[in-house]
Amino acid sequence: MRFAVAHKTATYLMVGFAYLAMTTGGGVSPGIALGGLVLLLASWWWEPPRINYDKWSWVWTAASVFALAYCVLTAIVTGDFLGVGAQFLTWLIVAKGFNRKAARDWQQMYLLAFLMLVAGSVLNPELTYGLCFLGFVVSSTWAMTLFHLRREMEDNLLVKHAADRASERVEVRRILDSRRIVGGRFFFGTGLLSFGVFLAAAALFLALPRVGIGFFLKSRSGLTLAGFSDGVKLGGHGVIKNDSTVVMRVQIDPKFGGRSAPQIHWRGVAFDRYSKGNWTRSQRAPETKQRLEQGQVRDRRSLNYDRPAISIPEIDTLATTLVRQDIWLDPLDSDVLFGASLPRIVEYPHVVRRRGTTNERNDEIRLPHGSTIHYSVWSELVPPPPEQLRAASGPLPRGYEVYLQLDEPGKPPEITARTRAKALEITRGLTNNYDKAVAIQTWLTTNLTYTLVLEDPGIQEPVDYFLFDRKKGHCEYFASGFAILARAAGIPVRQVNGFLGGEWNEYQGYVAVRAGDAHSWDEVYFPGVGWVTFDPTPSATVDVLGRGGDGWRARLSRMMDTLRFQWTKWVIEYDLASQLELFKTVGGAIKSAALTVKAAVVSAKDAVLAYWPIGAGLGVGLIGFLVLRRRRSGPGMETGRARRTRVRSTVAEVFDQVAAALAKAGVARDAALTPRELATRMAQRGDPGAPQVGELVELYYVAEWGGRRDPAAEVRAQILAAEIRQALDAARRARRTSGATA
Repeated sequence: MRFAVAHKTATYLMVGFAYLAMTTGGGVSPGIALGGLVLLLASWWWEPPRINYDKWSWVWTAASVFALAYCVLTAIVTGDFLGVGAQFLTWLIVAKGFNRKAARDWQQMYLLAFLMLVAGSVLNPELTYGLCFLGFVVSSTWAMTLFHLRREMEDNLLVKHAADRASERVEVRRILDSRRIVGGRFFFGTGLLSFGVFLAAAALFLALPRVGIGFFLKSRSGLTLAGFSDGVKLGGHGVIKNDSTVVMRVQIDPKFGGRSAPQIHWRGVAFDRYSKGNWTRSQRAPETKQRLEQGQVRDRRSLNYDRPAISIPEIDTLATTLVRQDIWLDPLDSDVLFGASLPRIVEYPHVVRRRGTTNERNDEIRLPHGSTIHYSVWSELVPPPPEQLRAASGPLPRGYEVYLQLDEPGKPPEITARTRAKALEITRGLTNNYDKAVAIQTWLTTNLTYTLVLEDPGIQEPVDYFLFDRKKGHCEYFASGFAILARAAGIPVRQVNGFLGGEWNEYQGYVAVRAGDAHSWDEVYFPGVGWVTFDPTPSATVDVLGRGGDGWRARLSRMMDTLRFQWTKWVIEYDLASQLELFKTVGGAIKSAALTVKAAVVSAKDAVLAYWPIGAGLGVGLIGFLVLRRRRSGPGMETGRARRTRVRSTVAEVFDQVAAALAKAGVARDAALTPRELATRMAQRGDPGAPQVGELVELYYVAEWGGRRDPAAEVRAQILAAEIRQALDAARRARRTSGATA
């Protein structure tokens, strides 16, 4: 590859990786990002002799002034200084790509590339930033090395040829067009070196104390999902998002998360008040009963539900009997934290807040987070046996009467008479709430069907419309129908929103909960036992996305999600707590390795003490074998090959003498100038003895580097040397004569 092309290619790769690192995270609008990329690629061909830079300079200056004014006004109006700054960087790199006139322009391109990489570290939290960063490290090493070589060579030629401007352009062009300066070995070697630097930087990144990205990004926008929300409106218009976007990743015991494991309900928010087709959280609902422990690194909450509070040692003991989940939750349009089934203990990074909680009711867990948050949950996953639920009896805890509400106090009844009658009809003859709840669930799954197509019930009460007229709906309708029928039958119940199931990722051992897994179900309260999950939605149709396929595309998708998960885990959300956990793991591994080595040394020592006679005998035998072999080899036999010394040819010695004579005459050869280039330059200038020097140089190449020893060539070299000396002497005498005449 020609040197100039190699330098430009490395520079554009460096700029391209930085540009993609900044724009692929969604921080720059797709139109501007695509337009900037197209213009940046087009600037590759915008250079002499096709283009005269001076002719177009005023156009780029005017356009840059307009771009600056536009970006300043946009930033003031929108307040998005970072996003608008990225747009202005896009314009600057495009403008500089179309104006590469001198070395300082290349340097400015490198500076802009670095600024884009820095901007991308905030605007792009995706895995693409990591890949682009690695590409930037490698390509920047190439670009900066080649730029330094180019500038040094150009500067040296400017000094050498200050009095010979005509030859300067020829030499610069010859170097830039040379294919011998850089090659594949250069790119491979420097690329390998830069990759080593990248690994060292990664190790330093993991070692330095830090805070997570959530410390800086407090208002990162979240996902809005139909099916999960902080409120439910039945019959509302809209389309349920049934897509595979991963919103939560959960590491859990494989027996609960494998591909064939039962689906898990990931509990989020709960509602107690129903009115006019809307489920909300009323101020009369019981507050979440919990105990908060705050530490310097992590905080812990223990949820009591309707049970008495327990001590810290009891909490530690309880954790050993529950199922742990490590959860990485992407930001949603809610501050709720999710957990499997009935969460009992929650642990998360320390936040500065007062003891107690705010706006947490119906046993919800809330924590404001503007970015992906990593927390741990310990849950009860196995429900009580039916016999225990059938035998449950007793009064409701204080405040739990809200879970029997059907109509607003002081207002006309909303729930229709036929809905109430249907509840009594379904549960007729049953004596306990468990059998009644099972009967209602069975009736719903048997007589109604599941659909994602929504219809507006108009002025009709939505649950009545669903149960008797429409007779089909999605999970929110089934959960609402169950709750209303159960309350009409005297069963305390609340509706819950969260997620159901998820795709099992076998590469890293976690459940990837997707947007399409958003789900609604119910919790029934049994006095003396607690809340129990009931899901009345038909199971055959609720899990549209499933647990993940076995095809190569599904496996590839899970592999890519594993990479994204590791990027989020170890880069984006790598905070002090994660760092301490990593150090603890590394320390444990080092301690284990040290114990293994110690055990091996002790075993070897015991073996030596036990079998030392055998070892001594083998050692004596080996020494005897070596002595005998040395004696057989004899003192006169060579044990190695003598190193050959290079002997210079007679022609080379003659050439050295001629070179010294030329230097004395003022025609010296620089170290960077080859003998053939010296002869060419002497011929171009018409120096005395130039033809003889050219012939002697060719004899020198053949004898010294071709390995030929020709007596005739040696004689000819002597003759040429004499002629060169005569020519130099004649030129010297002529200069003296002309000086005396003057």
